Amino acid sequence: MELDKIIFKTVDDFNNSQNQFKIEKKEDYVIIGIGSTLDSLASVNFFSSLEKNVSKNFNKEIDIVNSVFSINKDKITIKDLILFLKNKI
Repeated sequence: MELDKIIFKTVDDFNNSQNQFKIEKKEDYVIIGIGSTLDSLASVNFFSSLEKNVSKNFNKEIDIVNSVFSINKDKITIKDLILFLKNKI
């Protein structure tokens, strides 16, 4: 499965797993930082699920939670996440 499809499947899983937060399936949706509608716990939950899905589909362990939070940007969008992970996989 392609990386962007894995991310958007994880978005669906996240949105279906709780009712407090909704991630939009758009590349310009801000996951972390200025303009994000997610709190830190919701972000960590999303990234943890994404780690599992990436590991399952690519047979590769990536510490997405710590890696993403170490990116030095004011905000991280889904597109940023796709580009970042393509360089890690």
